[in-house]
Amino acid sequence: MHETNEKLKAFFNQNRIPVFGIEKADQLEAEPPGNRPSDLLESAESILCMGVPIPKGIFLCARSSEQMYWRTVNVFYRNIDAALIRAASIIEETGGIAVPVYGCYPFDIKGRGDFWGYLSLVKMAQTVGIGKMGKNGLLFNAEYGPRLLMGGIVTTLKLPPMAWPQRDEKGCPEECTVCQDQCPASAIDKSGRIDRLACVKYSMKSPIFSHFMRFQEVNTEDVQMINHITAIDDHSWYSCIRCVSVCPYI
Repeated sequence: MHETNEKLKAFFNQNRIPVFGIEKADQLEAEPPGNRPSDLLESAESILCMGVPIPKGIFLCARSSEQMYWRTVNVFYRNIDAALIRAASIIEETGGIAVPVYGCYPFDIKGRGDFWGYLSLVKMAQTVGIGKMGKNGLLFNAEYGPRLLMGGIVTTLKLPPMAWPQRDEKGCPEECTVCQDQCPASAIDKSGRIDRLACVKYSMKSPIFSHFMRFQEVNTEDVQMINHITAIDDHSWYSCIRCVSVCPYI
């Protein structure tokens, strides 16, 4: 299947996707039920994860950087999703089955608003060797720091493990605590714990979603559907990107 890897590499290079990797799916089978490759595709053999860097200027913009980020990720996620679909088609042309793991949704809402993707893209990225989880909970890549937006694929095809480009991914420097010190929501604990709910509540605004949630008769399925319609892409707003914009390694 090295030929398939080369086809994928050529496709990603052509579409200016500079980072991707492939690994055996069983490397993530220890994840909780519902968040494993086999939960998406019963006969999963391989996972693929790729990343696209957001330009540094988005985070360093002196005016309305959060709005700039909001618009940028909306455009990027659509492009990433489209690339995943085409990459999945390349895999299926060789006889495998491939399921995209989109960068933005669908996902589950647990508890009082904690968002969980069907598969963790950060853990997929770590597993395939394109970065390590940083102190802020985002992927930290040796070249792009915490600026990568990601997408993935689960497939029944046995693809040879690889990472492109090949780097020694060590993660963010141990001595750096800038994102922990400056998080306005106090969501990044120095013990290594990330309060995801505190982060989401502080950093994302969705007036349409909030409006619908005021209705008393809302069940769990309604919440999932309303969120996917009203709080994704152009319909929600990022009000904080501090943990990335203050990172010395962007």
